Amino acid sequence: MNVEWNDMKLSGLAAAMLVAVVGLSATLAFSEDEREEGEAGERGWAAEFAGPTGVRAVDNPLYAAECGGCHFAYQPGLLPEASWRKLMDTLADHFGENAELTPETQKLLTDYLIQNAAERDPGRIAHGMVRGTGTQGEPVLRITETGYFIRQHDELPPRVWRDNPKVGSMSNCSACHTQADNARFDEHQVKIPGVGRWED
Repeated sequence: MNVEWNDMKLSGLAAAMLVAVVGLSATLAFSEDEREEGEAGERGWAAEFAGPTGVRAVDNPLYAAECGGCHFAYQPGLLPEASWRKLMDTLADHFGENAELTPETQKLLTDYLIQNAAERDPGRIAHGMVRGTGTQGEPVLRITETGYFIRQHDELPPRVWRDNPKVGSMSNCSACHTQADNARFDEHQVKIPGVGRWED
């Protein structure tokens, strides 16, 4: 009976230690930045408990073809509604290029972007984008100029992106984020061309 009691105490202690280790592992699975910004990374089983992550993937073939034909097809959740409205209203001078569309196509794409803008995307990156653009002044037109984006990329020296001909610009998401097309921007999947894996 004494042996059974000791075995029970030992298995109870082992179970308590396992719970503590799993709890600590789950806590450490997220970086300090992610806790501060509320962005849960793609972390396997831990992501199941973290709620929606990232942004919704692009699921509109017309948008993927029209916008993705010239540059990365940015997920609508990466900018708030006001930014998308302004961008779609100024396609005749789209960052120095004429990107005008037929009125019908422009309306379809504008509706898609607005319906899926950051305010309506449950993802944590989308939430960060809304917080990072503020509510005063002109809408931010470049994702790379949002406060959220800047905070997430501020540790990157220019030599690895601006001076890197395989990247060239911070707006070239898919150059380093290997799963960007699938709306996954986890820092553990970053691989900078000519540099390799990068984690802050």
